[in-house]
Amino acid sequence: MMGAYDRFIARCKAVVSHPRPPEPPMRLRLHEAGHAVAGHRFGYVQQGIMLREDDTGQTSQRYATGPDDDMSVRLQTEMIISMTGFAVTMEYPEYKTDALRIGGDVQMELVNAAIIHRIDPAMGSTEEIMDALWVRARLMARNNRALVQTVAGRLDRYGSYTGEEIQRILDESMKEIGR
Repeated sequence: MMGAYDRFIARCKAVVSHPRPPEPPMRLRLHEAGHAVAGHRFGYVQQGIMLREDDTGQTSQRYATGPDDDMSVRLQTEMIISMTGFAVTMEYPEYKTDALRIGGDVQMELVNAAIIHRIDPAMGSTEEIMDALWVRARLMARNNRALVQTVAGRLDRYGSYTGEEIQRILDESMKEIGR
């Protein structure tokens, strides 16, 4: 039986023996590209993307808040950005993910929808808010398919991509598809 150290050494040798390490699966790359493209469309500044070898990822973005910002609108926007990663996996069926991978993140969206409901009950129930924002996230994924796919194609390695790299990838990808 191989111990943790031996597995680590074997993994290092496997990577070194390849001229180029294996690329992350397209499902993961599309998911994170969906977050990045949605954030970019809403004016968020990209801080980076992390693609981990356990096939999980993280996209970090920020938007400068002001004293007059409407918290409900801000939460709705951030929920759409978050949901777009999941929407990509639904809109591009050849790259569907399993439901267990998205369970943890959906909990945060439910909390945010409940907060939106408390701020503005006229928006509807938590469930109605989730449904409405899910539709918008799916539209974001569908309407930006070419850009999401182009960005995902450039996320060709595990590890972190800086905000500058992501911005460059977004700019080059937009030029490539003519947007």
